[in-house]
Amino acid sequence: MNSLNPNLFLHAANVLLLVAYSVRDVLWLRLFAVAASLIAIPYFVLQPTRLWVPIAWSCVFASINLFQSWRLYVERRPVKLTSEEEEVRRLAFENLPPVKVLQVLSIGSWFTAETGEQVIRRGEGLGTISLIVRGSVRLTRGEAVLGNLVAGNLLGSALLLDGNTADVDVVAIGPVRG
Repeated sequence: MNSLNPNLFLHAANVLLLVAYSVRDVLWLRLFAVAASLIAIPYFVLQPTRLWVPIAWSCVFASINLFQSWRLYVERRPVKLTSEEEEVRRLAFENLPPVKVLQVLSIGSWFTAETGEQVIRRGEGLGTISLIVRGSVRLTRGEAVLGNLVAGNLLGSALLLDGNTADVDVVAIGPVRG
């Protein structure tokens, strides 16, 4: 009668670990590590006395690597940006992959200003920097027009960085999205 040699499972698991350590992609490394942990379990089960501690550790390692594999897979899925998000990417983050653009956008919030709406008031401090995505705003000091900011320009960056209050008024010329 030919019985299965339990050592074959351990050899196969170690060969998979060699493969896992030779790949460059972390996702594949983790998937091979999961397979190695699972393939090693029959070796521990088929011993004259079951080896429960190594079985438990193999299950723990397989679970951790499987969870981390899932996280890596989710991070790598193709991301479809909305038209507004794609516009932000084109204006300010052209070299970032879409998933990183979404991470940056998740930090901030969108704003909308209607024609004539005051976006920044003279004498007030700012708590945010805004990227104008659509529309334009006019910067004035008293009656003097200092200029216009359009899509792709940052609004309030200098004020926020130096901590001063605004010495200009900023008003939406038309509908603004940022």
